[in-house]
Amino acid sequence: MNEETSEKKLLYLDGIRGLAAFAVVISHYMQVFYPAALNGRPEQAHSEWDIWYGHSPINLFFNGQFAVCLFFVLSGYVLSVKMFEKEIDGVTFQKLLHSSAIRRYIRLAVPAAVSVLLVYLAIIMKAFHLQEIWEITWTDMKKDYYALDTNVYTVIKAAIFDPFFRVKAHPYNPVLWTMSYELLGSFFIFGFLALFGRVKKRWMVYAVLSIALIQTYFVAFLWGMLLADLLKHKWIQSKVTTVLVLLMGIYLGSAPYTSLMGTMYEPVEVWTKNINEWIQFNIDPRLLARTLGSAMILFALLRLKVLQRVFGWKTFAYLGKVSFSLYLIHFTLLNTFSAFLFSKLIHYYSYNLAYAITFMVSMVPLFILSHFYMKYIDQGALILARKVEKKMTTQTEQRPFPQENDKYTAHTK
Repeated sequence: MNEETSEKKLLYLDGIRGLAAFAVVISHYMQVFYPAALNGRPEQAHSEWDIWYGHSPINLFFNGQFAVCLFFVLSGYVLSVKMFEKEIDGVTFQKLLHSSAIRRYIRLAVPAAVSVLLVYLAIIMKAFHLQEIWEITWTDMKKDYYALDTNVYTVIKAAIFDPFFRVKAHPYNPVLWTMSYELLGSFFIFGFLALFGRVKKRWMVYAVLSIALIQTYFVAFLWGMLLADLLKHKWIQSKVTTVLVLLMGIYLGSAPYTSLMGTMYEPVEVWTKNINEWIQFNIDPRLLARTLGSAMILFALLRLKVLQRVFGWKTFAYLGKVSFSLYLIHFTLLNTFSAFLFSKLIHYYSYNLAYAITFMVSMVPLFILSHFYMKYIDQGALILARKVEKKMTTQTEQRPFPQENDKYTAHTK
């Protein structure tokens, strides 16, 4: 693959990642201001259309779990595609794995930790105003930030340890629940590649692991890696078939949060129920639909040039560039600046207009902050990760040939 092709691929993958991050942003704003669109309860609706569009494919644009599944599928693809797109020798293969593994924790941990420190500062400054709009928005998100422990040790632990090694929802920045999956999913990929990456009949391993992981988010990483593995093969050349896969991906990915029975998604729930009875599993039909839908959409993106051109637009590419920063800080801005602004506007405007103004105005500081967060925190983490990697690999290369029990620890973090 030449550099020009690689750059184009990076752009359109950045583009879809950026749109997924923005879908998470919209999802949380909907959770606070239009809860009925997510939970389907008429008593919490602010518009007669809330439940309707929440049960339609429109919800793809604010379906946070679908966006997260897409993140994980993309991670599986991006972290493994280098290993599959070139014929490389075993030594180079191992070096690529070591290099990726060393960088991963630092790449994720530094921006995540700073996002927790921002929450801590907001608590100290009494900048959270979510509690002031609970009764107005009818939201189910009754999070009291001022009840959180502000002990320095607790905050530091929450910044560098909890996001990656604690399964429970993160108390300071709830979006960090995905970090443990990103880290463990990354090492799952590296482990798979180390064990089976050069095995010709690894398709059987994919099949077995798909069944074993079907009830978890880790299957998204596996299917993303499978797409990367299949990239060099002539798989599904028909554009018509690819478009049908895309449409099916949109249908599955937009499965609502409520029960699928009685909606256009009912076949998904019936089909999943039959599978559960057959193999004695407890698969969540919504999670399965969104994961499979994410894989199908990425499949179509990798096959359709027109989609690649659209997602490669500069606006989308930039959105992808700031996507991680956008993802990490939007929840805090929502519960501080946006909640405060809405609490003032609601006294002068109708509910829908007050929300519209709040959302549009909030996007200005959100994108400004995301830009600088990307520039100084996110990019700084990348630079630090490369320096640590370089130092560790240099020290390893200077060492004598490792003993048998040492070769597995030469590149650990």
